[in-house]
Amino acid sequence: MLNKQMLENFYWKNLKILEFNGYCFPTSNNAFSIFKANCQNIIESFEKPFPCDCAQLYQLLLLLEGNGISPKLCTIMMMKIVDSMHDKFDQVYKSPKLFISHATSDKTIIEKFVTMLEQIGVNHHQLFCSSINAYGIPQGAGNIYDYIQNEMSNDNLFVIMMLSQNYYDSYMCLNEMGAAWIKKSKYQSILLPGFNFPDIQGAIDPRDICFKLDDPENRNYALNDLKDRITEHLELEPVKSSLWERFRDKFTEEIDNI
Repeated sequence: MLNKQMLENFYWKNLKILEFNGYCFPTSNNAFSIFKANCQNIIESFEKPFPCDCAQLYQLLLLLEGNGISPKLCTIMMMKIVDSMHDKFDQVYKSPKLFISHATSDKTIIEKFVTMLEQIGVNHHQLFCSSINAYGIPQGAGNIYDYIQNEMSNDNLFVIMMLSQNYYDSYMCLNEMGAAWIKKSKYQSILLPGFNFPDIQGAIDPRDICFKLDDPENRNYALNDLKDRITEHLELEPVKSSLWERFRDKFTEEIDNI
């Protein structure tokens, strides 16, 4: 997961060190090869949130390698770029997160789903769910619609749409569905009990893979796959299979008893 510390380390352990050494690479310890590898790692790691900055770093690295620019000028320019990336980091980069798009009327089911997510390691920094305390909109956050719009602006968002008739009756839910489609966010559609595939409308393609919570034949496999996708997206520690199966089975049993 990206963080500002990575930029700070590159700045001090590569660029500043080069400055302290008089902008010279020692020839005895493959110093340039190490510098080049560290540059490439920063570029590859940060090119999605900082495409222009990383493109500039890449061009400077090419020029440096081909003797098209002095080490001093290259270092100074790289320091300015990395410093700028560091300053902009909190505004530009948002960490991977789950967004549960749902109707408030379906809160009973959503609460049980969130409990299952907590059991596999999802924390309150990694999840937005407007109906659940600690995962919704904090007091004093201002306009509700602006807050949700800001959450939806995250390029690292995984949207889980809990489809039901209540969902399609909600203007807010349909807006969230449309926003996820426009931004091409990762998403998973889950049909709540009583809602069927022919009922799917709007931006969601009925041909996309989705599953019904009241389908005992297929839901376990689908929940297993969803758990794996969430674990990968949020970079969670994998949960032991026997524990996950207990969490999953408790969730489905509770859903069946609603």
